[in-house]
Amino acid sequence: MPKHRLQTVSTSAQVGITGARNLKHVTIGAHTANATALFYNSADDSGTLLLSLSALANRPLEVDLCEVGGLEFTTAMYCKIAGTAAIVYVWYE
Repeated sequence: MPKHRLQTVSTSAQVGITGARNLKHVTIGAHTANATALFYNSADDSGTLLLSLSALANRPLEVDLCEVGGLEFTTAMYCKIAGTAAIVYVWYE
């Protein structure tokens, strides 16, 4: 049984279903231009921005939040991404 859920985000989307979420790990990869991933505490990009990540072209970025207990989203988690061919892998509870 996996410890955390994984969702692959290739276009901006809500992560999981509406409700509280705990972000544990993020990887930005497969991008051929600079990429960004913005994480909002809402079901769309109108809520409070809780985390903003940027990755340089052709260089994956990994952020592990497990050691600090993760990042809490109380309403929902929405990931807005930008960058040519960017894919964001999101591990959450």
